[in-house]
Amino acid sequence: MAKQSAHSAEPMIQGVFLQLERALFHLSHCGHGEAVAVELVDDVSRHKNGKATTREQDKNTLDGEKGMFADRSLDLWRTLQIWTNDFRASGAFCSHYLLVTNTQATGTIADALRAAVGLTDRATAIVTAMNDAAQAGRESRKPKEPSKIQAIIDDVMALPSHNLHDLASRIEMVEDFDYHGMRQELATRLGISPDVERDAVLTELMGWVVETLKTAWGVGAPGIITKEACLRQIDAVERRMVRRRFLPRPSSEVLVGDAQVVHARGRQFVDHLGRIEVHDDEVLQAIEHFVQFNAERHRLANEGEIPLQEWTDRGSRLKQRWQNVTRQVRLNHSDKSRTQRGKHVFAETTYHHREALAGQPCDELYMTSGHYHRLADDNLVWWDPEFRGD
Repeated sequence: MAKQSAHSAEPMIQGVFLQLERALFHLSHCGHGEAVAVELVDDVSRHKNGKATTREQDKNTLDGEKGMFADRSLDLWRTLQIWTNDFRASGAFCSHYLLVTNTQATGTIADALRAAVGLTDRATAIVTAMNDAAQAGRESRKPKEPSKIQAIIDDVMALPSHNLHDLASRIEMVEDFDYHGMRQELATRLGISPDVERDAVLTELMGWVVETLKTAWGVGAPGIITKEACLRQIDAVERRMVRRRFLPRPSSEVLVGDAQVVHARGRQFVDHLGRIEVHDDEVLQAIEHFVQFNAERHRLANEGEIPLQEWTDRGSRLKQRWQNVTRQVRLNHSDKSRTQRGKHVFAETTYHHREALAGQPCDELYMTSGHYHRLADDNLVWWDPEFRGD
C-alpha cells in the first residue's frame, strides 16, 4: 500500500485561488481601458496603456495563523527585493504596490504599513521599521557570511534612502481578504443586474477567468484580461440566464413519481392512446410528458415568465398543426386500418415536432408532446380518426 505523503498540494492550490479572487477583485475596480494580469510582472497586476499601474503579492494561509509579512520573513523581503530590483532595471516605480493576505500580518513593518496612505511621516515610519529589521539581523549574527534572508534584506536596503522612501509611500497592506464575504460588493461594482442570480453570475465569471488565463498560457501568451472583455462576459451570462428563465427545465430535472403515473393512467388522454393500441412504453412516455409539461407550465405561470395568453395561443397553434397532420394522413393512408391511421397521426404529431414558447425555441420534447396530451385530455385533439370530440 502506498504511504500517504506528508506533503499536500492544497496550500499551493489555495494560493492560486487567492490570485484568481484578487484578479476578479481588481477587474471590479478597473476603469475603461484597464486590464488585469496574473503571473505577468507579479502575482496580480493592473495595467493601462501597456504599463503596470498596480503590482501585488498574495500570501495565503489555510489555518488562519497570523504572521504573514513578518519583519524578517522571506515572503516580505523577497517581495521587496523583486520590486527594488525592477526599479533598478527600469528607473521607475509603478503607482501602487500591494501586500495581500487572507489573515493578519505581524511586526513593526506591518504596523507602519497599516497607516493611511498619504499620512505625514508614513513612509519614514515604514523605512525606519525596515532599517530596524535589517539592523537586528546584523547585530545577532556572528562574524560569518550573512544568512539568506539577511542577504536579501541587505540588498533591498542598499537602495538609496530617497528611493526607499518613495517605494514605501506606494505600498499598502491588505489583510483578512475574504472573497466570499465580499461577493455582493463585487457584484455591485461589476454592474451585475439584480434581476438575475448575481452569485451564479460571479461563479460563471470566475470559471471564465480561469479558462481565459489557461487558454492564454497554453499558447504562450500573457494572462491578461481587459475590463471590456469582463463586462462583455457578464452581459453574455446575464442574457443567457434571462433566456433560461423563459425556458423549461431539462427533462432530467422534472421528476415524475410512481404515484403520478398511477393517477394519470385513468385520464382521458390515456384512453385516446388505448383507442389506437399503442405500446405500453409509449403510454408510459406519454404519461411522463404529460406530468412534466403540467409541472413546468405551472412553474412558469407562477413565476410570471410566460403570459397566460401564450399558453392558449400555443395550444391553438398545436391544434392547427394536428388538424393538418390528420388531413395529410387521411390523404396518404386511406387504405390503412383505423388504428394504423391513428398511430400515424400520433407519431407525426408528437414524436418530432418542438413548438416554440413565447417566441423562443423550445427543444424539450416533453413540452410539445405533453402539451398535446393535455389537449387530448380535454378532447381538443385525438388520434383515433373515428373519434368525435363533440
